[in-house]
Amino acid sequence: MKKIMALALTGILLAGGAGITVSAGAAEEGEYGYSSTLRAETAAESQGKIYLVPGTYLSEGVKVENTIASGADKLSDEDCAKIFTENAYLCTLSEGETLPSASGERTDKEGNVYTFNGWWSIVDATVTYFEKVPAVTETTFLYADWRADLSQRKDPVIPDEGEVVQPKHYMSIKRAETGETETVTLSISGTDVPNAYDLGYGAPVQIYNDWFELNPNDEITVYTAGIEGSDEPQMAPVVINGKSTVTLEKSAAENNDTADYLVKDAVSNKVICSATRSAHYRIYIKFYDMGGTMTIYMQPKD
Repeated sequence: MKKIMALALTGILLAGGAGITVSAGAAEEGEYGYSSTLRAETAAESQGKIYLVPGTYLSEGVKVENTIASGADKLSDEDCAKIFTENAYLCTLSEGETLPSASGERTDKEGNVYTFNGWWSIVDATVTYFEKVPAVTETTFLYADWRADLSQRKDPVIPDEGEVVQPKHYMSIKRAETGETETVTLSISGTDVPNAYDLGYGAPVQIYNDWFELNPNDEITVYTAGIEGSDEPQMAPVVINGKSTVTLEKSAAENNDTADYLVKDAVSNKVICSATRSAHYRIYIKFYDMGGTMTIYMQPKD
């Protein structure tokens, strides 16, 4: 594999194939407790799976799927829905074997055929290309890089202007010190909350992120697709029956209260970091009432 470009966590995905890494999120224990044992069991169930995502494109308004001829089994639409990734294949090759190529017939505006340029993923905030099946300890997604001009440097680029595929679930963090806004992509997993609505995905979900830095007075806004069946991300929670609610959770099992680090804005659905110092956190977000209620649980690293 070859690392070629450092990225801020913007979650930019090219039009040739978009998806998100799915790993073990927190499972609920009691009303507000989160069990590390259940997280470990969930991770063990998905350990070692590699999904290849060759992507889709539009041809005269019709969606067309790129294909993989060997070395991977195409998932059914139902199985793709379970991992929230369109047109996915499960890699059947062993570690160290050469990854297969993807095929497609897409052309650019000048009629140049897009050529498969390798498989990539983001490792430690760096775009990394893979020629052989990597060793993995958790479910991993590799995305096809397509381009009509192979003289360009080997990193994911936007083939056509205006075709940026935005992440489906993300946090917008407005930094208090600089006023700049940072986008942090959120991953997605199942949750065992029995009365959580499914946001249109066919199963209850939660979105979460691994460690990220938050500073005093930084402002968080959450966006997610799927609410009310929408394919496009929108600010969460939405207004249902005239109201929307943000709830900050606490865990008796971990002796942790999200309200120690976040405070809800009195007017909007934004939350503001109320901690007195910079720190790294994990965040877990669940939805109820068809997206009208959003609960946030945040866990400090230190």
